[in-house]
Amino acid sequence: MSEVTNTTEISQRDVLFAESSGADRVYEVAKYGGEVESYLYRYKTKGRRSFLQDQTTASTFLPRILPRGFPYVANFISFEELVKRGTIQSCSQEEVDFSVKDLQLLYESKCMDQDLLPSWEREMRFMELISANCRGKFFCLKESGFGPMCAEAIAHILSNNRKYTVLDLSGNRLRDEGACSIAKLIRINRTIVHVGLRSNDIGHIGGVALARALLENNTVVSLDLGAHSGINGNHIATEGAEAIGVMLRANKVLSHLNLSSNGLGVSGVSFIVGGLDGNCSVKHLDISVNNLGYAGIKALAPVLETTCITHLSLQRNNMGDNGGMVLFKAIAGAIEDGEDKLEYLNLEVNELGEKTAKAMQRVLSSSTALKTLRLSYNSFGGASKYIMEGLAENKYLRSLFLSFCEIREADGAAIGTALTANSTLQHLDLSNNKLKDAGSKCIAEAMKTNEGLISLNLSCNKIADDGGKAIALFLTSNRTLRELNLRRNCMSNATGELLDDQLRGNMTLEKMNVGFNDFRYKSLIGHRTTLARNAEKNKSLIVPKLRAEIEGLSFKERDLSQAEDEIEMERRIIKDRSEQLLRRNEEARVASEKARREIADLEKNLAAVRVRFESAEEVLLRTEERVSNEMAEISGRKANMEARVQQEREKVDRLQREMDRVRRQLKQLEEAEASRLKPLFLEFSIAEADRDREAKECQYEADKLAALELQRKELEKKLGLSLPVAGGVSAPTAKKRK
Repeated sequence: MSEVTNTTEISQRDVLFAESSGADRVYEVAKYGGEVESYLYRYKTKGRRSFLQDQTTASTFLPRILPRGFPYVANFISFEELVKRGTIQSCSQEEVDFSVKDLQLLYESKCMDQDLLPSWEREMRFMELISANCRGKFFCLKESGFGPMCAEAIAHILSNNRKYTVLDLSGNRLRDEGACSIAKLIRINRTIVHVGLRSNDIGHIGGVALARALLENNTVVSLDLGAHSGINGNHIATEGAEAIGVMLRANKVLSHLNLSSNGLGVSGVSFIVGGLDGNCSVKHLDISVNNLGYAGIKALAPVLETTCITHLSLQRNNMGDNGGMVLFKAIAGAIEDGEDKLEYLNLEVNELGEKTAKAMQRVLSSSTALKTLRLSYNSFGGASKYIMEGLAENKYLRSLFLSFCEIREADGAAIGTALTANSTLQHLDLSNNKLKDAGSKCIAEAMKTNEGLISLNLSCNKIADDGGKAIALFLTSNRTLRELNLRRNCMSNATGELLDDQLRGNMTLEKMNVGFNDFRYKSLIGHRTTLARNAEKNKSLIVPKLRAEIEGLSFKERDLSQAEDEIEMERRIIKDRSEQLLRRNEEARVASEKARREIADLEKNLAAVRVRFESAEEVLLRTEERVSNEMAEISGRKANMEARVQQEREKVDRLQREMDRVRRQLKQLEEAEASRLKPLFLEFSIAEADRDREAKECQYEADKLAALELQRKELEKKLGLSLPVAGGVSAPTAKKRK
């Protein structure tokens, strides 16, 4: 229960800032015996409101807004009477924990960000903004025109603040510099649990700074870096995603992460997936509008089988039909492995089709955790029958959105069959399709027996009188439907009158939208009257429901009483321990006194040691002087040696240059001799070739003569003759000559 603080407990000197025609000072005498001083300023707030400042807390709290018309009432009644009647009361949890100095600092920073000159009127309007949006534990200043300077001021203000737990600066323009300032705040603040920086034009530098800050923080459980539609969207891109992936591997408390519209792409989501692998703290993940495509979904799908994500938003990511199929197959695999944790799934605007619908059927028929499924703006068409087949077997889904899904009248039969079998679905959106009369008749027939649906949206479905009459007829038998939307169809007044008649027999329907149909005013008045009657009657049924809930909570009350007993026991234990601590404190005091005496003795010893230290220091100084002289001498020698070494190096360089010159000359001579002897070598090679050829010819002639000689000898043997040898005479002739 919130604690209420009356102004009688605050101070006698409260300053009242109010609208007035002049700057007057009013003194009122209260029963406390002092003067109650109120200041009236020439200022009118945007809502014509007044402010009351408690002087005892002026250094820590801003003036609070008073009820409307307070200055007028103050003209007829004393401040004391207002206090006595309890008119001026405030809840301590709704106070603005913000000093005037902090206000001035933040206001001046805003003026610097926007290049504005400070003025009294602007500062008062800014104080009204702070008073309205920084109450209790919430520090929410969305779309307030803040820039990097304001972020730095907020970091300074909240660095020592232990009250605010929610920080929301969405829709400003902090950019990277401001994000770095908020990162410094996250490093040192240990009370903030939510940081909202949606649409602040933050790039990868700010994203990296925030991710690194969360590595040192164990209290922030929610980080929103998404983007609203329009300007100033965040764009941490791949570099920021890499830093966040590293953070997710180490951070064990962050449960809500929104990175929508940040230009992550496939490479960025790969880093996020790497960080999620093994992470058991992230429950809500929004990476919509990041152009993931099929490749990004393929990278994300495996991690869904191991993480603890319960809410996943992937709308507008161009995943295509194949990407949807891969995603639902991964979810089905997780369900088979006993990891059925996904409760909310948003896949709107992703060009999903038949393959996805078939894979979805398997998930719907087996999932017990999935409660909300958003599939609007996809191209299911006739494939919606697979979704309805899964819905017929599902007993846990609560909300299904199929707006703009190209569902036609032929698909109405499958929807009717699913609604007949399913009794747990509570919200169904089929708007902006083409069910027409045939499809709406099937749905109306199913609604006669359906006992679970609370909200049904059939707007913009080209339903004419036949379908409208079928819808009107199921109202008398249905006992669960609370909201029915038939906006922008083609029904005439005949359907409107029938709806009026049938509504009188229905006691549950409270809201029905039939706008942009051709209904007469009389029918609309009848609808409104009947719906008002039902709403009033249903209010009376709230009490029995609440009693049933109270009875259910009685068991919890017993548990709470038991917990209170345990707490009381813990308090007693703490009391005993506190007594023990007191005894130990006394023992510690005695020990400290003993230690003090020992310290005095040590100080005396220290004085003697200091004398010896001083004498040793003198010796050290003399030694240092001698060493410095020797070092100077050595330095001189070293300089001489270096000079000689330098001279030798120069000689070596000269010799090296001379050798290089000689080498170049030798090379030139070799090239000249080679060019001069080249013709001789060529002639020699030709002569050698001729010699080799002549030698081969001679060898050939010799071989030929040897062959002829052999033939001659063979002939001599055969004929017994002695033929003349070539170039000589025969053998007998030779003998005669002898």
